[in-house]
Amino acid sequence: MRLEFLKRCVLLAVLCAVTGGPAYAQKGDLKIQVPKSAPLLEGRTLDLRFAKFAQGIWVTDLDYCPAPSVDRSVPGTTLAIYRGLLETPGRICQVYGAEQSDGKTQRAAINCLLTDGGEAIELVTVRPRGTNVLMVQQGEHAPVLFRFCQKIIPILQAASN
Repeated sequence: MRLEFLKRCVLLAVLCAVTGGPAYAQKGDLKIQVPKSAPLLEGRTLDLRFAKFAQGIWVTDLDYCPAPSVDRSVPGTTLAIYRGLLETPGRICQVYGAEQSDGKTQRAAINCLLTDGGEAIELVTVRPRGTNVLMVQQGEHAPVLFRFCQKIIPILQAASN
């Protein structure tokens, strides 16, 4: 309720500043309908993490394993997924909404920061193929098969070993 009032006040102030004169409004003039989620994800349980089956470092060819680091790998060959993060050469992405439909397929909306300073918002679909293969499809691009390379160990757990 307070947030909606604040939005109205800010919008009114901006309108006054732009027009340079007084603004007149009636009840309901500033009513805005904003969807609570993307239509593609409507009616699904949302999460902010990737499924456990997708977590780890993945490579397109086992010759690339172990990867020196994801950001130094050849583009398109390495993928790291850990909790709500997805990293590929040239980008690091954070999940802002994910749904798992049949327990095996997960679709996630991700916000990516590109190494060139840009940003991108995408949909990515991950699906296990057996125990060591992950099918990854970014947006409308063709799916790519990745092979499991190694598990990601949390820093705190690695420090205690």
